[in-house]
Amino acid sequence: MNRRRRPSGFTLLELLVVLVLAGISVAVVGGGAQAFMERARYHQTVRDVASRLGQARALCVQQGRHVTVAYDPQARQLLVQEQPPLPIPPNLDVKWQPLPPGPRASGGPGEPVFVFNPDGGARGGQFAVLRGGQGVGFRVSWLLGTVEQVAVDASL
Repeated sequence: MNRRRRPSGFTLLELLVVLVLAGISVAVVGGGAQAFMERARYHQTVRDVASRLGQARALCVQQGRHVTVAYDPQARQLLVQEQPPLPIPPNLDVKWQPLPPGPRASGGPGEPVFVFNPDGGARGGQFAVLRGGQGVGFRVSWLLGTVEQVAVDASL
């Protein structure tokens, strides 16, 4: 009863094939993961901007005073009074039209984009976050102060 035992384990050729296949799949999935992360950052930034504008509106109604929302293009930050600045990722484009200079449009760093009034109204320019030439634009209703989101392209 002398049986020959086969050696157990993998051959070098089998290990090399597995490593090559793993490398190919990482290369294919890695590129897709990068695109997914950029898309996710864009969507999160749009949600954050909408949230900050809603907070600014609520803050002015609660405290009974004007709240200015400004954009600082050098720092790439959206600034709301008494709130931490919201950084805009460098891979996203920002288009904005600031408010014309006025008595309530100043008072801090950056260029004022929106001013929310304590009576519920608002006035403002335009602000858009773009990715690949298309994106979401934000504007405020002058009567109700509500924040509206609209699809925009790079021409704004």
